[in-house]
Amino acid sequence: MNDNAYQETLFAEPIGLQLRHAREKMGMKASDASARLKFPVDVIDALEREDWQKLGAPIYVRSYLSGYLKLLGLPATMISEVRFEQAPTSTMKLLSDKPLRRDIDKTLSTLAYFALTGVIVASVIMIAMHFQAPNKMNEVLPLDIQAQTAPAPLPAVQTQTATPAESQVATAANQVPVMASMAPLAANTTAGNGWEIRVNADSWMEITGADGKRIESGIFNAGVTKQYAADQVAAFTIGNADQVQVLRNGQVVDFSAFKQDNVARFKIAKDGALIAQTAAN
Repeated sequence: MNDNAYQETLFAEPIGLQLRHAREKMGMKASDASARLKFPVDVIDALEREDWQKLGAPIYVRSYLSGYLKLLGLPATMISEVRFEQAPTSTMKLLSDKPLRRDIDKTLSTLAYFALTGVIVASVIMIAMHFQAPNKMNEVLPLDIQAQTAPAPLPAVQTQTATPAESQVATAANQVPVMASMAPLAANTTAGNGWEIRVNADSWMEITGADGKRIESGIFNAGVTKQYAADQVAAFTIGNADQVQVLRNGQVVDFSAFKQDNVARFKIAKDGALIAQTAAN
């Protein structure tokens, strides 16, 4: 073994420097590599600095690194040289606790909304009943109650001594459910229309609009759901594609034919069909 080979064995370049030197040797800037791979420039910079934690879980790092090695013409076996330092327990906690906590928060918010609505309605009724004249108290009662009490009206003394709380309870019982039933109807008016993204595990995504501009770009956390209008989206690039669902008008879209190295790239044709999107376009 000559001296040069011996020195190369002892002082082998880190993989990050090898990536950078290979890119510079090809005459590419980091922005050029970013455009060809459809990765953010921050991802290219993190790969060359070996900042693995910035890229998320090891599965995402391997996906990004695999695509970058392929672009630079470097052997894919270099991935085995990388040592990822990440506590698996924190990852499991992130994937298991966050969706549960989000569901609990959503349920508590809904209950608080209905409780606050009931308090507001009851307060308004109490104020209205307090300032009404006693002889007009029957006008606020429902029609069925007025019909029952019309044949045998109560004496004037009893009408005056009736507690406002009894009338308030009767009125609130007929009015509060009307307020509660209106909210869910308004929330469901747009369900099932357009595109929907459901993320089961942390994934990097880039979504391009019909005008060619980026709508979304970055890492989507597990449990995230995104919705877009039917004519708003023109192309998808999805990392960790096995953990992402794409729905159109409420139906799951099969984009397995457009996946490579667990990265899916496809465009939306005018007729709504999926067509391949290469890393270069």
